[in-house]
Amino acid sequence: MSPAVLCYGDSNTWGYEASTGARLGRWERWPGVLQRELGDDVHVVEEGMNGRTTVFEVPFEPGRNGLTHLPVSLQTHAPLDLVVISLGTNDLFVPGVNAFHAAHGAMKLSEVVLASDCGPGDGAPQVLVLVPPPFLPLGIWEPDAPEGVAESKRFAEHFATMSVEYGDVPLLKLGEHVGSSAADGIHFEREDHHVIGRAVAGRARSMLALT
Repeated sequence: MSPAVLCYGDSNTWGYEASTGARLGRWERWPGVLQRELGDDVHVVEEGMNGRTTVFEVPFEPGRNGLTHLPVSLQTHAPLDLVVISLGTNDLFVPGVNAFHAAHGAMKLSEVVLASDCGPGDGAPQVLVLVPPPFLPLGIWEPDAPEGVAESKRFAEHFATMSVEYGDVPLLKLGEHVGSSAADGIHFEREDHHVIGRAVAGRARSMLALT
């Protein structure tokens, strides 16, 4: 059976382009780039949703809690060889939530994956957690996350710490490859998706022992 990779994320996985506000095409979004990089022998599944958090409820926007939907996604697409989790950005728009909480939430999702029987042979899939890059100035969204820019600079630190706490969960720090767009401070541009897709592909090849 061909390896399967689930990309579980928010609007940056869904393909929201910062400068236009439109959704990028299938092969421009980073999961599509990942699919092209890995080839037809690997099945890449997109599970991106605008506004999705790691484990938090969003006031007035039901269904955004990533912890609630993750078990459904795992069962729906099983067997999965690898789950790529790309969440945390929207957590900083939830009142009272900071970068530490976001990192803890992302690792909780990895724990759910690693405790599941949704991998090959009823084992668990592997997991890779993407660390969001720091925000740039948020413009009109700044009142919704007044500490967002400052807190986002601590993503890398807290994700690294919590990765160790949860048993050395593999991380890919997106800030080492791309930056948030100046257009809105949190989303990516088309060229960034291509960079992310290639970076994830490199890690996926190694983790799945693909040639």
